Amino acid sequence: MRRLGFVFLLSLAAACTATPAPSAAPAEPAAAEAPPSFRWHRTGEALLVYHQVRGDCDTLVHTHGRNAAWGLWEMPLAEVIEHGAEETDEGTALVRLTCLDGSACMRKGALSTAADPLSEHAIPFGTMALARQYTEAVAALKTACQLRN
Repeated sequence: MRRLGFVFLLSLAAACTATPAPSAAPAEPAAAEAPPSFRWHRTGEALLVYHQVRGDCDTLVHTHGRNAAWGLWEMPLAEVIEHGAEETDEGTALVRLTCLDGSACMRKGALSTAADPLSEHAIPFGTMALARQYTEAVAALKTACQLRN
């Protein structure tokens, strides 16, 4: 009986002093992916360095001048269609955007305020290649945002 008591005490001591098995390390949180977007700080050389374009799943934006002092255009991505690049007589290019349903879905203004409604807007680019890159960026953004092109 003493032996049994001794074995019991020994196993109890072992159980109390044993280190517990390490628990699984908490899983690293998945790196949050940045939402789809693009930003260009210029649309060409010379005066076109003052034109900036950007886009995300909600809005395409074109600004002109430092801090959009000379113009700000906001266009809802889901409601506009771009009509491809057009070459101008000066050897530059334009990309025209219109509202899908012909409404005035775009807003025009300056600085941080865009309130005047528009149904069409054209963005100038220094070259046809840049204009085509912009149309490709808009198409890729619509695809990434699961919008129809």
